[in-house]
Amino acid sequence: MELYHGTTQIIYEIDLTKGRHRTDFGQGFYLGSNLNVAQRWAKSRAVFSGTPVVMKYTLDDDIFSDEKANPLVFDEPSLEWLNFVRDNRRKGNPDDQLRHTHGVVCGSIANDKVNFVVEDYIKGKITAEEAILQVKALPNVQQVSLHTSHGLTYLDTAAIWYQEQLSSDEWSGWVCLYE
Repeated sequence: MELYHGTTQIIYEIDLTKGRHRTDFGQGFYLGSNLNVAQRWAKSRAVFSGTPVVMKYTLDDDIFSDEKANPLVFDEPSLEWLNFVRDNRRKGNPDDQLRHTHGVVCGSIANDKVNFVVEDYIKGKITAEEAILQVKALPNVQQVSLHTSHGLTYLDTAAIWYQEQLSSDEWSGWVCLYE
């Protein structure tokens, strides 16, 4: 499966400890199924510093049947997905440790609009049922997050491709980092 990672720097080696805490599926390395979403994410990160870059990776689908990887897959937004995202985003864990034991998680991205829905649910402003209905009404893009070194073994890093933003709306062609 071909996946994308939007960032502001070319990543030569993935370090799982550099992932942000309190994200949808917890601290890890995030990839998405949609190139345009990765490009927008890279541009939003570059507001703070750096040049928008999108990395392209290949993930072996066998990870989703590997018991050691302990995969968790959400086919669509559901109560289980909503509560999982809520629990990972919730403040209060003093060490900000990973709040689950999954080496890989796959499911919907809580994009900008979904963030507000999840936040309203966390604050008790809407019910779980209302939140799920609102999330299902939004465009659904999948994300995959890797959380363990075992999970990373399924990511093909033998040939990594990247593109960077050349001007406000133009991106370079794909360039191979190394093969």
